[in-house]
Amino acid sequence: MIYTQSRYNLIFPIKGNRYIIYNTLKNSIVVADEEAINLIKENRINELPQEFLERALNAGVLIPNDLDELQVIRTQRKTFLYLSGSHPHIGLTLLTTYSCNLRCTYCYEGERKNLGGILTPEKIETILKFVLSHKTEKTPEFSVHVSFYGGEPLLNWHGCKYTLQRLDALNNEGDITKYFASFTTNGTLINREVIEYVNNYNITSMQITLDGPKDIHDKKRISASGRGTFDKIIENMLLLKENVKKKTFYLNLRINIDKTNYQRIPELLDYLKDIGLSGINISFGIVRGNIPFSCNFHNTLFVGSDLSKVLPMLWEAATERGFKVQTRPNARHVYCMYEKFHSYLIDPNLNVYPCWEMAGIEKYRIGKISDNGKFKANPFYYTAKGRDPTVFKECKDCVFLPICMGGCVMESIRRNGHPNGPGCDISRYIWKQGLEFYLKRKYPQLFKNESLSSNIMLDFKIPERRNKNAQG
Repeated sequence: MIYTQSRYNLIFPIKGNRYIIYNTLKNSIVVADEEAINLIKENRINELPQEFLERALNAGVLIPNDLDELQVIRTQRKTFLYLSGSHPHIGLTLLTTYSCNLRCTYCYEGERKNLGGILTPEKIETILKFVLSHKTEKTPEFSVHVSFYGGEPLLNWHGCKYTLQRLDALNNEGDITKYFASFTTNGTLINREVIEYVNNYNITSMQITLDGPKDIHDKKRISASGRGTFDKIIENMLLLKENVKKKTFYLNLRINIDKTNYQRIPELLDYLKDIGLSGINISFGIVRGNIPFSCNFHNTLFVGSDLSKVLPMLWEAATERGFKVQTRPNARHVYCMYEKFHSYLIDPNLNVYPCWEMAGIEKYRIGKISDNGKFKANPFYYTAKGRDPTVFKECKDCVFLPICMGGCVMESIRRNGHPNGPGCDISRYIWKQGLEFYLKRKYPQLFKNESLSSNIMLDFKIPERRNKNAQG
């Protein structure tokens, strides 16, 4: 059989005259010496050692000459979408209210916060009718994940409580086999009753956001009355850390960064460590200006090329202080909930949107749930669920396609004026740094001047992706 190299190989050097070949399609790596790299580049595959050839074939670094890898991606993607449609796991992002108690200077929601409204128990019952309408005799395993979102979701704590109580009852009665819940919250309204629910219901995570040390944060994430929020958020994070004991709950801290605060993030991390918050998960959110309602702070925002220097510094600072960061690139079949069947964002008026960034924008509404729990689709539903990045010219020829899968739709709208185009995310700028950072901690011997007994292959499994983190 004739073999050739994959179109989805990314190569970078490490110590000892060796190279890492990362295959984005198989989400795997092979470590090779310079001779093997040259043979691959010159397409002299038949001269490679048999052991290395087998490893490279298993990793997808080398492929049969007649294999169309783009068709592989299309087939895997269709299979994923079919299975997710026929064996439904329902993903609900419940916008419990558009209202928010903060007035963050860069908030992408802008005037949409004034839409207000709340999800009442009656509306929640209508949503649950809609959810249960997906269940058939052919779906014995029927799970539901609810992500509470806003605005600020805890402003409608009554609606959150009612939803959790009803999900728990449906689970106990056998109408659903399991449920999970999570919150994206600014953290100012967490109290002991919220913690009681975290401990007694299947709430698996909360994401809370900081914008830097106290003096910076309190200028950006301010209350409706103009006061800073840093101290209250810290108080509530400690309340969570000290009183939630179950191992299935994760406190996730998002730290928003731009050119005005990134150099002082290590100072914030020192403070968080000193007060006992080390060990939690941390991600760094890139403040963006690509949302129609976003305020114009473009001179303070990072461009993609900045991130390859800034983020590794922050990852290092976080891990040195005992925090957890996720940096390795991962293969995916869809970018986010926008394209997934049975994933819905539902607002207080029972309007349905494909993505949390589109909530409240009428032209992006994909439908509405009627009082009887029936869903009536808008034309944009088919635009959203029919998006296929494997046909975009820029994407189908891109080595990053398997780990980007077309990128963010709102980014595509900003760049291209429409959703059916590339919305490249930060993966293309930081894949090497993220992968190298991960490997140095997982396999440190690769980066030392040590001889290895042979070329090695390391496989990554494609993880089950969580709900996309919000910029909140």
